[in-house]
Amino acid sequence: MTSTRIEVDDDQFAALEAIRTHHGVNWRGMLIQGAERLEAGVVFPTEPEHDCSQVGHREGD
Repeated sequence: MTSTRIEVDDDQFAALEAIRTHHGVNWRGMLIQGAERLEAGVVFPTEPEHDCSQVGHREGD
């Protein structure tokens, strides 16, 4: 199995870690899903995905 290593600053890492944890994927899964979205031209979340991630979000939070 091949491995890769990237360097990101602490703020970028924290943001990526929060996204990874929120969606319940490991680093490999997040990279693969991101690549698949880029290839499919679906970079931003679809309406249902966006609505799902906003559940429990209130104005001013």
